[in-house]
Amino acid sequence: MKHLNKVDRPLLIDVPKHPELTKEQFISAYEKGIKVIDTRNKVEFAKGFIPNTLNIQGNNSFATWCGWLLNYQEQFILVAEDSQMEDLTRKLMRIGLDNIFGYISDVNATGIEPHTSDVISLEEFKTQIGKDNVQIVDVRGASEYEAGHVEGAENVFVGTLQDNLGKISKDKQVVIHCQAGDRSAIAYSILAKNGFKNVKNFSGGMKEWLAENGKTIGCNEASCTKA
Repeated sequence: MKHLNKVDRPLLIDVPKHPELTKEQFISAYEKGIKVIDTRNKVEFAKGFIPNTLNIQGNNSFATWCGWLLNYQEQFILVAEDSQMEDLTRKLMRIGLDNIFGYISDVNATGIEPHTSDVISLEEFKTQIGKDNVQIVDVRGASEYEAGHVEGAENVFVGTLQDNLGKISKDKQVVIHCQAGDRSAIAYSILAKNGFKNVKNFSGGMKEWLAENGKTIGCNEASCTKA
């Protein structure tokens, strides 16, 4: 996010209309490594997504997370409905992200076999706590984590996860969560894109954990592990 303040960006007044890519255009760009941002709801993304895509939902936080995770010089493709494109483009323009290569609206039309997310319930999450072969990762911000977290959880903020992949075990079962599932969906897609196979997403997060009277521990009560 700091990068934008250091770079001169051309002033765009009109919202450009980006092309909807054909199957052939998308496949060509995808195989060249152009980044794909899937803006669908986290639930729809979990049911089936194109491998190596990032799930940044097209809501009010869309530009914020794109600013954290995208390079201002690289092109990228959006998975979005045609009716969303003007709004999403406008949001990205406001922070200087204007290198949209194009968009697709139907992941199934690409012919690429979709992957699914391993989303777990509160009851399954409870069974993972305290196991030696499980790493629980809280991807919320440091202040949220310090105020109260599940005992044994480590803190790696989703915005810096890409730079802290070495803190995530490839030998253990990894279970991620945030407050209510939006950030953990992003984190899941980042880990999947980087080759992590044994990842589960407790999408209910701290919101569900606390609603069911789950216990938390603050950083004044224990040694905290965070990035």
